[in-house]
Amino acid sequence: MPEKLYSKQDVDRILRRAMEASSSKGDALSESEIIRIAEELNIDQNQVRIAMREDASITQFENAKIMWKRKKKQEFYQHLSSYLIINGFLVGLNVVMSGGIGWAVFPILGWGIGLTFNFIESFFPSEEKVEKGARKMMASNKWKKLFDNIIDKKVIDSFLDNIGKK
Repeated sequence: MPEKLYSKQDVDRILRRAMEASSSKGDALSESEIIRIAEELNIDQNQVRIAMREDASITQFENAKIMWKRKKKQEFYQHLSSYLIINGFLVGLNVVMSGGIGWAVFPILGWGIGLTFNFIESFFPSEEKVEKGARKMMASNKWKKLFDNIIDKKVIDSFLDNIGKK
């Protein structure tokens, strides 16, 4: 009887299930454990290390895209706050001085058009714009510091969780 063949998705699903059932660390493996498993599967150790570096860079880029989107939304909310405060002041000033809204409509409408474009850019950016912004963010030192802080926080949280479980 021929041996059953499994697809890559089947292997991935089966191994994840087996890891979750047998590992005390849940679904986490160390780099040396991954390399040992790859060697048992006759996968070149160098290819595994290359794949790990590629995965790390992809993960960083995906995180940068998320952070860029958040940053754009925060900038929009700051813009909206300025719009509401300043135009509220202008309407109040116009009402006090002339008894009606009058000229205050013009800055409200003009700035409102710009705010609308800012809203669209912040909440519905093209994938190209997101990727370009993420690349710029990754190139800056701010990104590196922010990413390092996120990683440090995850390590500390993991450490504290492990202390709490024992």
